[in-house]
Order: sequence, then structure tokens, then C-alpha cells
Amino acid sequence: MIGYLRPYMGKVTLAIFCSIIVGLIATSPVPIIQKMFDKIFVEKDYFMLKAIPLALVLLFLCKGLLSYCQNVIIYGISWELIVTLRQKLFDHVHRLPLSFFEEGTTGQLISRIVNDVSIMQSSVTNLVKEFLQNSIMLAGLVCWLFYLRWDWALLSVLIFPLAALPVSNISRKLRKLGRKGQEIVGEIMSIAMESFSGIKVVRAFGLEDRQKEKFREHNERYLNVMRKNVKYVEMTSPFLEILGAFCGSIILWYGGSQVLNGSVTQGSFIAFIVALFMMYAPVRLLFKNYANFQGSLAGAERVFQVLDREEEASSGGNREMARFADKIEFRDVAFRYPSRNAIVLSGIDLTVRKSDVVAIVGMSGAGKTTLVDLVFRFSKVTSGEILIDGINVNEFGLHSLRRQMALVTQETFLFNDTILNNISFGNPEASREKIMEAARAAYVDQFVRNLDDGYNTVVGERGVKLSGGQRQRIAIARAILRDAPVLVLDEATSALDSESEKMVRDAIHNLMQHRTTFVIAHRLSTIKHADRIIVLDGGRIVESGRHEELLNNSGIYQKYYEMQFIDVDRKREEI
Repeated sequence: MIGYLRPYMGKVTLAIFCSIIVGLIATSPVPIIQKMFDKIFVEKDYFMLKAIPLALVLLFLCKGLLSYCQNVIIYGISWELIVTLRQKLFDHVHRLPLSFFEEGTTGQLISRIVNDVSIMQSSVTNLVKEFLQNSIMLAGLVCWLFYLRWDWALLSVLIFPLAALPVSNISRKLRKLGRKGQEIVGEIMSIAMESFSGIKVVRAFGLEDRQKEKFREHNERYLNVMRKNVKYVEMTSPFLEILGAFCGSIILWYGGSQVLNGSVTQGSFIAFIVALFMMYAPVRLLFKNYANFQGSLAGAERVFQVLDREEEASSGGNREMARFADKIEFRDVAFRYPSRNAIVLSGIDLTVRKSDVVAIVGMSGAGKTTLVDLVFRFSKVTSGEILIDGINVNEFGLHSLRRQMALVTQETFLFNDTILNNISFGNPEASREKIMEAARAAYVDQFVRNLDDGYNTVVGERGVKLSGGQRQRIAIARAILRDAPVLVLDEATSALDSESEKMVRDAIHNLMQHRTTFVIAHRLSTIKHADRIIVLDGGRIVESGRHEELLNNSGIYQKYYEMQFIDVDRKREEI
């Protein structure tokens, strides 16, 4: 955190200087009270009667101005720092490997970016403003105590070691509670996001009460944590108050007896008592701020746990990739997810030449999508290597590598933006005419012309305002616009109705010309004309060849094919 403050060290230094002066001025009533009693009331000094009120006005005018300057500087720095840190965290998350997103929920991650970073803001202001100012004030008051009566001062400072141990224990508990509370906030965000994004499913299956109860349970858990937090935070104040009263009572008895026998002046005694009771406020605030600071530390820990994660780009090279020209090779590739024990892919040997259309089939969980994810370097191979034009993919910079590829997934994702912009994400520098060409090629134009706002229609979150087929066609248009030499179609026509599928299949056929294409498909009827079909089973390639060859082999592919056509015939009979 200190590293993030370096650009602001000039302002921080000025704020610290203001805090020091404010803290020192806050101790001024002690000598003023001593002089007031000894000089004015005892010695009847009329000059001091005029000087002391004037000094008080000037001192507190100065304190007010410096406090204002200090607050403006500190709050300005803290908010700027938090905005910078939040942006850095958001940017860093986009550079983390995909495995990171499998470890937690989106709600937890958003909670770290929004909630935990905001909690850190209070720690920055308290550290420089409250903690430093109260520390200076406390140090000044302690100095006055020793200046007035060192023996009384020794008795008075016994409060500190007595208070330190219990407050330290309380602080440890508060840090644990702070971490737990922030984790629950993340879970609350996750539940809310699930309920709102899946509102159709929630209502269709009558899950409203279940989701409400789930939300209520987590809300109650958060309330219980915060109640414990308040109990521990507020526990310090009465504890310190009792210690302060005990210490003050001893001084009243011991010091009062010395005043009565004439060994100490009334002004010194009253000034000492005032200073002693003035100490209670900064001591109480310091301990309370320290306790609250533990919650901020818990938030900082959660934020820096993400910032300390190794970025995806840092695990590869920076070589610039020329346009794909020859072949993609898998050499004895194996892969397993770090969080799982099972091998996903094993012993993959495959060569895909330029302009080849390679279809990948297999049961769910066979590793079809994982195989093409490794080409994108969404994950790193566990062993073996993948080469493009004879160069290991790990040597290329990620952006350079992925510029050569276009992806259309089964789960179509659209941004909450216009149709035009959603298509242009395939190539942000493309002209409007190029975007329109891609839209027509993917038959997006067929339904856009019926929309009131045309291509300026906002599709809603995840494209909720459009049908599944319409979303899929926009995603295909995005891939067409990208004009990448390597194309991956992951069940690209799965969400289309029969009419849309025919239109888009023609568009995809044109798109695949002169491009190296990986087609992941469950419906085998869509891949009959592939140059090669590979069959995955248990993470291994068990069959490879053209459609006719595999049918004649009487292997797994033939079984898949027959099963699908038996299902089709059964459905026709039912109709």
C-alpha cells in the first residue's frame, strides 16, 4: 500500500505537517490553564488577562485553517488512491488466467473491487488524519504531564500497558470478523446476481421463495458478524474510561494532598488534571481507530491476494506472431486443471494444416473445448507442446497470438450495448461498411430491419432482449468481421432454429473458405464435409478420419451417428 502513496508524498508530507501543528495546538489549553490560575487568579496579572484570551482565539483560528487544509488534502488523496487501486485491480483481473475465475464466484470478485477497496479508503484517511493527529496530541499531553509533575506522570501512564494487551486481542478478533464479513458480502452479491440474471428460470420454477430465503440467511449472517464487530469495537471505550477514572482518582487524592500542604501550586494541579482527562479522548480514539483498522487490513488482504496473482501474460513470451501460414501441431499434449486431479487430455498428437476443417466430436466431458482452449492459451499445457508454424505458442505474446483467431461459442455472450457495437468488437477499427458486410453475411440484417432502432438497438445485459438465434447470428457476424486465419466454432449453430440454421450454415461455409477451422459439434450432420474428424474419448484421440471412413470403421463415431439418427427418427414418429 505504501508504494501506491509514493506519487502523493509531497501532499502527504504537507498533510502530516498540518496534523502535527493541529495536534500540538490541541494541547495548548494545558499551559494556558496553568498560567490562567497562577498568573491571573493568584498573582492578579492584568496583562495575562488580556493576552490569554487573544492567544486562544489566534491558536484555534490557526487550528481550524490547518484542519481544513489537512482534510481536503487527505480525503482528496484517499479517493484518488482508491480509484487508482480499483482500476489497477480491474485491469489486473483481465490479465489473470481463466483458472482464476473457476476458483470463486463473480459476486466475490466484484465485492473485492467495489466493497473491499472502499473499506481501504477509510484506513488511508484514518492513518494520516486521525491516527497521526491523535498521536501527536497524546505525545504533547504526556510531555506536559512530565513537565508539570514527573512523579504524577509516571503514575498516570500506567494506563497504557494495562490497556495494550486486551485491545490487541480485540484487534485480532476484529480482523477475522472483518474478513468474514467481506466474504459474506461477496456471497450476498453472488446470490443477487444469480437471481437477477436468471430471473426467468427463478420465476418459471417458482424459486422466488427459495432465493429470498437464501438471501435472508446470508443477510442474517452478515448482521451477526457486524453485531459482534460493534461489540468488540465499542468494548474499548468503557474499558479505557474505567482505567482513566481510576488513574484520575489516584492523582486527585495524591496531588490534592500536595496542593493542600503548599508544595504544588493550584495552577499546576488543575493543569495536570485537565491534561490527564484530555488524554482520554486521543487514547480512546487511537485504540478505536486501531481496532477499526483491522477491518481495513482484512479488506486490503483480500485485494492484494488478487493483485499478487501471476498474470496470464507473464507466463509466456512476447514474440510477435506473423499471419498463420502453414500448420498447427499438437505434440504429445496432456492437460489437467490445477484444481482437479483427473487428466482432461492425454497423449494428443495432431497436425492441422492451413485451410483444413477439423471437426472434434465426443461425449460431454471428453475434452473437446479444452483442446481448442489450449490453442488460445486460455490454459497452459501440463506436458507436451503446441506449435504454430513450427513455433511454440508460449513464445508468442497473448494479444499477438489471439489476433490470429476468431471464436464463436455455444454460450453466446453479448455486451449491454448496441447491435452495431457488439459486431464491431470483432474488429474495433473496422469501417461501418465492413460491419454491415459482416452483418449481412451472418444474416443479422434479416431481423435488424424489423427493429425500431435498427443497428442502434441496445441488446440488454447478455443480449436478453434478443432471441437465442439472433444472439448467435450477431456472434457469428463478430467472428466474420475479425477476419482471422484460424476459426473456432464451438457448437456455433446450437441455438438456431431450422430456418436460421440454414442461413447461418451458408454464411459459415463462406467464412470457412481459406481458413483453418476447428468445429466442435454434437450434431454430426453438421460436420459431414469436414476434412478430418477426430473422436475424443477419455481425453484421448481414439479415431481420426473423414466422415465416410469413420462410418465404415464400426467404431465410436458410427455409434454416435446411429444414436443421433435413431433419436431423430423417434422424434419424427412421435410427431
